Amino acid sequence: MLSLALTADLQGVSNLQPQDTEEEPYYYTFKVLCSSCREEHPNWVSFSRYEKHDIPGSRGEANFVWKCKLCGKTHSASITAGPHAYQIPEDPKNKTQKIIELDCRGLEFTEFKADGDWEAKGAETPTAFSGIDLSEGEWYDYDEKAGEEVSVKDVKFEIRNIKVGTELIIRLKWGQTEYRGTLESIDSYMNVLLRDTEEYIDGKNTGSLGLVLIRCNNILWMASADGVEMTDLGLK
Repeated sequence: MLSLALTADLQGVSNLQPQDTEEEPYYYTFKVLCSSCREEHPNWVSFSRYEKHDIPGSRGEANFVWKCKLCGKTHSASITAGPHAYQIPEDPKNKTQKIIELDCRGLEFTEFKADGDWEAKGAETPTAFSGIDLSEGEWYDYDEKAGEEVSVKDVKFEIRNIKVGTELIIRLKWGQTEYRGTLESIDSYMNVLLRDTEEYIDGKNTGSLGLVLIRCNNILWMASADGVEMTDLGLK
């Protein structure tokens, strides 16, 4: 699992995020690397979280499906959480915040390019800003209601691995079953070992399972628990 994280200096604005709706989706643009042969695709690839592509040889779907030309293996990735709005950091020494989370099967994203429009709101006013271009790493405008210039500067994107110890939610492909537990280990095929695991079926907690190994071909999607609204899953 990977997350796309953002660090920025916000002046006069907050709630910075991609303009991303089903009617006008945002296309996330990455450089992609095959985890099997370590070959990096020479071109940028783009996909939206609303795209659905069949995965060859599987009943599953993904936002992005890619066949490596060097080793011939087919890999996939899906956005499992987000986009989250970037807020003015409470701690100026810790400015990095997650924007999206990705479930990657057999591939890695190594670099992100901020193509497309972003949006934000006035930090102290209801002013809405759209069409924000972050491709140059900075943006300036004027908030008439506040009577001052606003800006987004020192924009930096980072792709991070979800670390051992992260609390995850995993949904299986059948039975309306979810597992919630702490990541103990994960391999390149996305086989996951969870500890302190709780099982939910049809939104109801059925008890604690302890240490659980979940094979990759059983997983519909997974995301860190703090990136998923439990009410969206129906978990209680």
